[in-house]
Amino acid sequence: MKVSISQPTLFPWIGYFNMIKNSDVFVFLDNVKFKKQTWQMRNRLKSGSKIEEAEFWIHIPTKLPKTNTLIKDVYIDNNQDWKQKHLDSFQYNYGSKYKDILFLEELYQKDWDKIADFNIEFITKCCAFLEIPTHLVRASEMEVKGKKSHLVLDICKQVNADTLLANSGSKTYLEQDKPIFDASNVKIAYHNYNHIRYNQNGQVFIEDLSILDLLFSENKRSKEFI
Repeated sequence: MKVSISQPTLFPWIGYFNMIKNSDVFVFLDNVKFKKQTWQMRNRLKSGSKIEEAEFWIHIPTKLPKTNTLIKDVYIDNNQDWKQKHLDSFQYNYGSKYKDILFLEELYQKDWDKIADFNIEFITKCCAFLEIPTHLVRASEMEVKGKKSHLVLDICKQVNADTLLANSGSKTYLEQDKPIFDASNVKIAYHNYNHIRYNQNGQVFIEDLSILDLLFSENKRSKEFI
């Protein structure tokens, strides 16, 4: 049983979905501290400008959380019309292509209070669109405890995983605590994704953009690039 664990980020990049696809279980790490101005609330798309090949940021505004607020408890600032701004950005930079992604339209028709709920719903629906059958679970709905490596190991135990597929950013602290994984017979493997070029707008291909750039560019063929 292979498990991967990651925070529920906003419109994740393609490698995020590749990691999900290569796991039996994927756990949304929504029970750790939220950090402002991170991938949890923003991501990058490609500008539709014909003058300059560039990227632009898209984000969801949040109410100012207290210092120790967990990701699952962060509220969206709905006093700002962020949904219309998103749709306007999609239209301006990608034309009507975004309207072909039907689950996205459904997503924006709903009211959202918490950013984690929006992110997780998007990721879940995107996995269905990409035909990724991996079982998705929220850490906050599991009886797990601890911090960093100890929390990760507890999650592995809860889902009976013998392999942890981890992102490279967690390598430093996981390798320091490798003995506790060895003692529990949990192997650590690190995820690597080699970016595949798709039919992106413009002449200069920009890597590591949000999955939305792929969806708007390739629609139903998107699953071939995951």
